[in-house]
Amino acid sequence: MASRSEHDQPLTPAGRPSTQSLTAVPILEPRQLDAARLLAQEGSREHTIRRVLGLTPAQWKALKKDTDDGDLSPLALALEEGRAEGAGEVIAFMKQKMTKEGDTRAAEWLADKVYKIGRGDGDAETPRVLIQINAALSAEEYQRVIHVQAQP
Repeated sequence: MASRSEHDQPLTPAGRPSTQSLTAVPILEPRQLDAARLLAQEGSREHTIRRVLGLTPAQWKALKKDTDDGDLSPLALALEEGRAEGAGEVIAFMKQKMTKEGDTRAAEWLADKVYKIGRGDGDAETPRVLIQINAALSAEEYQRVIHVQAQP
């Protein structure tokens, strides 16, 4: 059985271990970025995509690092584009189930996960303040309970 380090070695197109340095940062070809985009669209884990591209963990990390200008690297951009496309496919599927089949669970999923209906702005973990007044009071009674300044 091969050791872990043998599995992490980049492979040549013929499937043989590459002679390039395992720490040198390679330049990914457009076909490799397309493969990463497609795998991300299908929901593959980054570890799997890295292995398919034949990159070491150090190379992967270096290739995903943002540019000095703060823009996404070509690899990070391909991954984000793939994930967005995959999410779009799921949303389109759920919308179709909701509209054509009348699936209420699809509607609930879209409302909760995509449109976040029923959620306020901010962190969902933050407690909310709820003021509930059960008894109706007159304006004079409210003024005694709550200090009210008259508006000019």
